[in-house]
Amino acid sequence: MLLRLRQGVLRLLRLNASPHGIALGFALGLGLSLIPLPFVGMFVALALAPLLRASMPATYAGTAVVNPLTGAFFYFAELWIGARLLGVAAPSWAEVRAFDSHAWVDLFLDLLPAFALGGLVCALSAALLTYPSVRAAAAWVQARHEAEHEDEREDEQANSSQSGNLS
Repeated sequence: MLLRLRQGVLRLLRLNASPHGIALGFALGLGLSLIPLPFVGMFVALALAPLLRASMPATYAGTAVVNPLTGAFFYFAELWIGARLLGVAAPSWAEVRAFDSHAWVDLFLDLLPAFALGGLVCALSAALLTYPSVRAAAAWVQARHEAEHEDEREDEQANSSQSGNLS
């Protein structure tokens, strides 16, 4: 499983896009997917990506971080952060863990300011943390990949000139 994750990350970083486009796409996708309304952030991120010249595959990869398995955790973290910042009470993780979709909607409507503030803090934090790290990683991986291909081209040229001298 870790090997597949590593391969997926390397494919993302080797996309035929600039390190800026890859980093912007991933940060955009992750940041906007933290809007505490499932799928809204994903659609907004994918709509904005071409306008901002962000990599579409990287944007989609960023949105995939918040998914049906991880969404409840992220949304609860946003609620918790927002509630703490506003000084309002929020239910515990033990309580919300058992919520169905209707209970989540009721909670969202009751504590909308806390969700909104927490979502904004998390989205901005995620974007500010992921953009520079993904950009640096993409630049490093792409430079290494280009250097490997340059070595291969030099070897091919050397081999072809040696074959030409033999004839």
